[in-house]
Formats: sequence, structure tokens, C-alpha cells
Amino acid sequence: MRRWLAPVAGLLVLLWFLRSPSVEPVDDYHIAMGTMVRMTLYVDDPEMTTRVVELGRKAIADVEAIASNYDSSSELSKINRLAAQQPVIVSRSMADLLQRIERRTEQTENRFDPALGALTAVWGFPEAVRPPAGEQVASGRQHSGWHLVAWNGVDVRFLDANVRLDLGAAAKGYAVDQAVIQLRGAGVSAGMIEAGGDIRFWGVKPDGRPWRFGVQHPREPDRIIVIDDLGLPALATSGDYEQTFEFEGTRFHHLLDPQTGYPSRRAVSATAWATSAAAADMLATAAFVAGPRVALEWAAEDDSLEVLVYYEEDGQLQRVASDGVRAQLQGDEEPNRVASQE
Repeated sequence: MRRWLAPVAGLLVLLWFLRSPSVEPVDDYHIAMGTMVRMTLYVDDPEMTTRVVELGRKAIADVEAIASNYDSSSELSKINRLAAQQPVIVSRSMADLLQRIERRTEQTENRFDPALGALTAVWGFPEAVRPPAGEQVASGRQHSGWHLVAWNGVDVRFLDANVRLDLGAAAKGYAVDQAVIQLRGAGVSAGMIEAGGDIRFWGVKPDGRPWRFGVQHPREPDRIIVIDDLGLPALATSGDYEQTFEFEGTRFHHLLDPQTGYPSRRAVSATAWATSAAAADMLATAAFVAGPRVALEWAAEDDSLEVLVYYEEDGQLQRVASDGVRAQLQGDEEPNRVASQE
């Protein structure tokens, strides 16, 4: 479990949460999926508090039970053990998760790829202290990629004996979504759940105040860009500040480019807004890997996606934002740029 733990203090996305003294939500904090989970819930009936908190926690724990890479009894571990030998029929929840994953993999042309387990194992994050040899990276790439996974909606089979699924860039967001479904079904009219930077919110707060979020500058922690509600209920960030090490003057991070096998250098951080936390989770990863130009193209083509991407050009940190983000920026706005990265 320790290896899943995300650095909570370094989260890029910070909730800009304004409260009225007369309206106090229920706050619950617990560790799940290797990170701190915060649930902020507006509960009409105080007697329901314990029940709804338990519902939210259980929904997240149920996803962790199927999607953990570090629990040998999880459904994902079973798939990784057996799918190269035979088709493995999956549970309804795993099927739903894999369907969502397949959609985003196709949408992003494999910039988001959940079948990089062999490649990530070569790098050894988060314990890595030096980059692997080039031939090791090449071998990891050879045995990685969604194209090596046969998925028909019912069972999954690997076309390579060494391929492994790693659902870390989707499972946290999916767990948050499942918790929201349970809580709304139980009558929680408004709330917010955040798990390791993946955020989902719903409803209208009783005091009428809007949901507002502050995106922290990736290199200047004291700088916050305030963004009003974009009309999309989920957001997530991927950045080069997580799971890093420095070797011979170069910093390496865990967000690998499937095309090269090495940490992607096209972005410094990418925040994505989407209709679900799972989608935001996957699309933030993809936007980071693809870089600012492609991320803006995706947002222009998809009404359910907005992006904010920081990147370096000629040694300077730059920023681009999709139209929806720029319309709701409330402070510290910078001119949008046309990114030149390929």
C-alpha cells in the first residue's frame, strides 16, 4: 500500500472552498487507494451522517478491491496473472471501468494507455533513483500497449505474455465517481470528493455560493489561478512534480510517453475538466503526455473537456487554456499562446 501513496502536500489542484458560518458540511478524511480522500458532504438530516460517510467509504474501497496493483487478491492482479494464458471474465464493475478506459485510449490515440505495466516496472517508480538502460526501456515498450490487450466487453486476454495492466491513472477517479453515485442515491444533495487531486463535485451548496477552484502554479506554490465553475463537475491534474528523482542533473518523473518509453517532456502540468472524475483523471494524463497543442485541439473538438496546460519553451514556463477555462479565469490570467510542440 505504501507505494500507492501520493504526496498530498504537493497536489496541484486545490479546492477553493468558501463557506458560510451558518452552513457547515460534514468533512470526512481517510486513506484509500494510497492517498488521502476527503469527502465534504451537505447532509440534510444529521442522523444520516454516519450512514452516508460509510456509503462513500465503501464505494471507494470496493473499487480499490478490484483495481489495486499491490493487492494480490484484487481482480486486476488476477487478470495480470492469468490473461496471457486464457481469457479472464471480469466483474460488472471492472467491465465498466475497462469500457471507459478503452474509450479514452482511443480518443487520445494511446497518449493515455493503461497497458504500460511492463514499462513502468522497468522504471521502478516510485522507488527509482536512476533511469534504466536503453535496452531495458526498449524491452518494456515491446511488451506494453493497449494494442496487446484483447477486450470484448466480457473477458480480457493478453496477446503478449509480459503485458500488464496498470489502472492507476483511471481507478482513483472511477472510485470517486462510484462514491458520488452512492451518495446522491442516499439523498446527499451537494458535496465534493477529492482523492489525490481527482475532484468531483455536485449539487448547489445551501448557502448559494458557487463552486470555485484554485489551480496552483507548478513552479511557484504561492501563485494560485482562481477558476469559477466551468459547468463540468470533475477535474484532475497530472504534473512532473510527482514521483520524481534526479540523476546526473536531469529530473525524471513517472508520467511515461508510450511512444518513447521515457518521461514525457511536452508539459509541466496539465489540468483537465470533464463530466466524470475518471474521464478527468485519464484526460489529464493524456494531455500531459500529448502536450499543449494537442490538448487544446482535443478541447476544441469535445464540449465535455476543458484544459489548462503549463509547458516550457525556450527555457521559459508558458501556459495555454481552452476557451472555457479562459472565460472563467478570475485572476492571474496570462495571454493564451499557440504552442509549437509536436
